[in-house]
Amino acid sequence: MRILFAGTPEVGIPTLEWIDSSAHDLVGILTRPAAAQGRSSALIDSPAAQFAMNKSINLYTSLEDLTSEDLLSSIDLVVVIAYGALIPKDILEIPKHGWINVHFSLLPKYRGAAPVQRAIWSGESNSGISIFQLDAGMDTGPIYLKKTVSIGEVHSSGECLEMMSKLVPDMLAETLMKIQNLETPTPQDNSISTLAPKINKLESRINWSDSATSIRNMVRALNPSPRAKSTFRDNDVFFYEVKVSDVKSEKESGSITYENHRLFAATNDFELEIVKIQSSGKNMMSGAEWFRGIQAKDDSLEIRYV
Repeated sequence: MRILFAGTPEVGIPTLEWIDSSAHDLVGILTRPAAAQGRSSALIDSPAAQFAMNKSINLYTSLEDLTSEDLLSSIDLVVVIAYGALIPKDILEIPKHGWINVHFSLLPKYRGAAPVQRAIWSGESNSGISIFQLDAGMDTGPIYLKKTVSIGEVHSSGECLEMMSKLVPDMLAETLMKIQNLETPTPQDNSISTLAPKINKLESRINWSDSATSIRNMVRALNPSPRAKSTFRDNDVFFYEVKVSDVKSEKESGSITYENHRLFAATNDFELEIVKIQSSGKNMMSGAEWFRGIQAKDDSLEIRYV
């Protein structure tokens, strides 16, 4: 089949590599325009764009580019992984077999921009991958294939997405066979759907009065971005890895304790070990290294909402 790929982040690269090496014809890559990242004002191409340029594959950075060349009418299928924008219904209908989307949840659960993050934050033990036919709704189209993926208690969202991305090529190969055989995808049961909206940065501040498990899940969900954070001496600190201990918290929530070369923070139930932490503008380090650097024993991590 003549296939166009639409996607932006690193999670789509294993699938791009498979399509490019398969018997199918990868006719082009649609991705979001280059954008500034972090504090730098320099524009950086997306991983999908870099793949296209390295492989000399036709690159498109807007739907207008596609429609102006009338490319869509000449292709069989568009494969989408985290493109980052809604596709108008009239454009969905142009390719011979339409557009299919790879979504990182067991649809209809966790429809939206942050399915893996929301699943981890909610304490789910399983997530999954769904490949479905795109329609005008948000992740509402009929499903060709689903696969359940176990989420370990220590996995971050970044680690889960990397793991899942490597499972997509085999699933896509099976899905393309279904499409070529004109198999009909299965409609979703909208009555059991849930939403996974994009993470708002205002959600990323830790409430130390929550349970240790809840905070651990939050830290996992927001790693690597936007990162769970708190405040220490009027500066933001970011958390990358924490562990729930079996020691009951007796101090005020957010109070820190350093014991046997390990840093702990009090929650509303158990002490939470701070394994990896980063002060604003500094490098990530272990909790012990960070504590030695602040040279204090009595300060608390503050609970702030603004």
